[in-house]
Amino acid sequence: MVESKDFFVSENDGRQEFDGGLASLSPGQAPCPGFKPEDWVETLTNARRFVNDFGAEADWLGWDILSLFSVHPKSDAIRGDWCGVLMSCLYPVREVTAEFLRVHLWRCMKDKPGRGRGVAVWEFGR
Repeated sequence: MVESKDFFVSENDGRQEFDGGLASLSPGQAPCPGFKPEDWVETLTNARRFVNDFGAEADWLGWDILSLFSVHPKSDAIRGDWCGVLMSCLYPVREVTAEFLRVHLWRCMKDKPGRGRGVAVWEFGR
């Protein structure tokens, strides 16, 4: 383990799993309906930035793929109540805690009542 910031990062942290899925996505083609082309480019850019900046810390704090990157398995990103917090994020994440991500002027809660657990956006339609 390597000490970083105020937490420990294991050699096999969640960044590898996050990166693998995001690497399979293209900014030129949204992986499912429900994203405007220009919004998809921004969403993917912010998701990748989040993994680079906060991926290890988010993994350590208990954030998982579906909390961050999920969409509804049949109704895609149109069902916002099934989307992970980064799938509707047009602003960069500024802070990560065990309970929320701070984005722009607001908090995106990890455990939001009524939020479904769909599929990772890169698994949609498979």
